[in-house]
Formats: sequence, structure tokens, C-alpha cells
Amino acid sequence: MAKSAPEAEPSAAAGPGGYFHWSRDPAVGLFAVLPLWLAYEALRFWLVPEERNGAELFLLHELQRLDARVHIVLSALFALLVLAAARSLVRRNVPWLRVVLVVALEGTMYALLLGPLASQMAASATRVLAMLPAADPRLLGNLVGSIGAGVFEELVFRLGLMSALVWIGLRALRAWAMPTWLAGVFGAIASGLVFSWFHHLCGEPFESRRFVFRTMAGILLGLLMWARGFGVCVYTHTMYNVYYYLGHDG
Repeated sequence: MAKSAPEAEPSAAAGPGGYFHWSRDPAVGLFAVLPLWLAYEALRFWLVPEERNGAELFLLHELQRLDARVHIVLSALFALLVLAAARSLVRRNVPWLRVVLVVALEGTMYALLLGPLASQMAASATRVLAMLPAADPRLLGNLVGSIGAGVFEELVFRLGLMSALVWIGLRALRAWAMPTWLAGVFGAIASGLVFSWFHHLCGEPFESRRFVFRTMAGILLGLLMWARGFGVCVYTHTMYNVYYYLGHDG
């Protein structure tokens, strides 16, 4: 039996939905920005008519080469876009008001994070740039070594040694009918101890605090290797080292 038009309309709006889908919709984005644009134009007109954003001035200056009334044309085009967006949202039954309110809230939350994150990234970038022409050779060497340590130490101690220990442990546990996860714990602990001791075998003076810290780090990296794989483990080790040396003086 064929459905009538009113009955078929909801199914036409069916499909992907949810906030993360609608918030990327161009029509919703246009409506989300509309209140900000209207507030900008109203406040500028009533309070500071001479105030314009630099990018806006550049755009208007370049477009006025084509027509002196370009500002009116742009406003008219924007109004037509808003009408087209409104028609699209109504036709698709998009809950645009709720989505726009959450978009504004999400953007406000990111605004609170933007400054601190940009400051931290700028501090790290400044240290990297400072290394280029007149870098402290120790810092540059440590950063290069960080990458090598992440790749080769994980290759030797996690992918190589730990995998071998887990392989041996699995066969022993099967013979004793014990849980197989114990092999992963055994491999992580044993390879972590060897990983930590290796640094002292290479000439670093023994210090119990560093030995225990590296052992714990090695165990955590081993468990990460067991749970998430070699690639994640390498990037974790490498980026930890890079972050450490960027935050210290070499």
C-alpha cells in the first residue's frame, strides 16, 4: 500500500543525525554565525562606525575595484544564503535551534582552551626554533636521541625481548593450565627490568631512584605494547622523550 505524502515526509528526513552530524552541516553553521554577524553590524553601526576588521577591509577594498556598492551586494548575497539555509533546514526537519545553541557552547569551551594550548605550543615551538642556528649541542643531541630511543629501544626491549618472554610464558602457562594474561604481565615486568638495567650497562652511574622509575616506565610501556601494539608504544616513548627534553635545559 502506497504511503501518503505526510506519512512519507518523516522517512525522507531519516538518515544520519545527531549533534556531531548536524553541527557540520553548512546551513546550520550559517545560522550559528548569523547572530554574531548581526551583533557585529549593529554594534559597529551604533557605537563605532569607523571600526572594521582588517580582513573585512581588505576584502571590501579589493571587491570595490569591481563595484563601489559591493558592501550592499555582499549583504544581499548573505541574506539570500540565509534564506536558502532556512528553507533547507525546514525541509529536512533539522533541530537547528538546539544544535546552534550547543555549537555556541562548544565554541565557547574551545575558546577557554585555545589560549593555554596555543601558549604551550608556542613555548615548545620557540625552543625548537632557538635550537636551529645557535642550538645547545646537548639539547639537539637529546632530541635526536629521543627519536632513536623511541624506535630502537621499543624494537629491542618490547617487540624483541618482551615478545620472546611472552612466547615462552604462554607455553609454560598452557602446560600448567594457568591464565594467559599472566604471560603478558611476566613479559612486561621482566623486559622492564632489563630495559632499566640496560641504561646503567651503557655507562650511566647507578641510582636507585632512576632505576625504579625506568623500570616502572618499562612495565607501563610493556603493558601498552600488549594492549595497543608496537606503533602506539613507539610513539608514546618517543613523544615522552621529546616533551621531556623540550621542557628541560638538556
